[in-house]
Order: sequence, then structure tokens, then C-alpha cells
Amino acid sequence: MRAATRLRTPHGVIAAERFINGVPINPRLPEGFDATPNEDRPASHLKFWHRPYIVTDTVEALDAIYAGRTDPYAEEARQHWIDGRKQWLAAWPTGTRYTVRCLDGGAWDRSTNWGCFATLEAALVAAGGEH
Repeated sequence: MRAATRLRTPHGVIAAERFINGVPINPRLPEGFDATPNEDRPASHLKFWHRPYIVTDTVEALDAIYAGRTDPYAEEARQHWIDGRKQWLAAWPTGTRYTVRCLDGGAWDRSTNWGCFATLEAALVAAGGEH
């Protein structure tokens, strides 16, 4: 597998944590990327058109979000997360969820969720980056 941090496309450069077989892993998405109607997208979004990418979420990051909450519902949310965390780990045993997304017109104002996977290998297969 090849790893890099930048990939040149006909519409610009994509920066990401890394690339595996051309698939961006945790790319830096342009501002408003998942809140812009497709017909209003600026040129900075077009480099992602029909290019699947993978976003990772971890139980540690979620733990930190809940631990750091200070709003009036923080304690209730932390209690809810106690059960949610167990469910998260049942679905994603390594503690990491790999979500494949693609700006493909499947949604009118955001990238399409192609699925969530327990392993990077399975996510790469879904993204077309590894067979």
C-alpha cells in the first residue's frame, strides 16, 4: 500500500492524513462541504466529485467529547454515553469506525454515506481502493 499526504486531481490538490491506493483517509474537507447544495458547490469541492474517501471515528475521541461537555445536558449525555459506548464497541471492536463517503450526487447537499466498517481493509474494498 502506498501512503502520501497530498494528491493532485484535475480540480485541485486533496490533502489528507494519508492515501492508500488513491483513497484519501481523513481528508481535509473544504468549508461547508457537507452543507452545500450540489448545484452551488464551489470549485474547491469538485476535486472530491466521484472520489470516495474514508473518515475514521474513535471511541477515544467520543470519550473526550462527552468528558469535555459543560452544557446543561452534559451529565445526562455522559450517562447516555455509558450504554452507547458499549454498543459502539460491540459494533466496532477495535474502537475505530471507518466510514466511506463520496460526493456523488446521492444526496442533494452533502456527501453520500457508502457504509461504516469495522476494519480499514473492508472500508478500502467498499471505496474501491483495494480488492
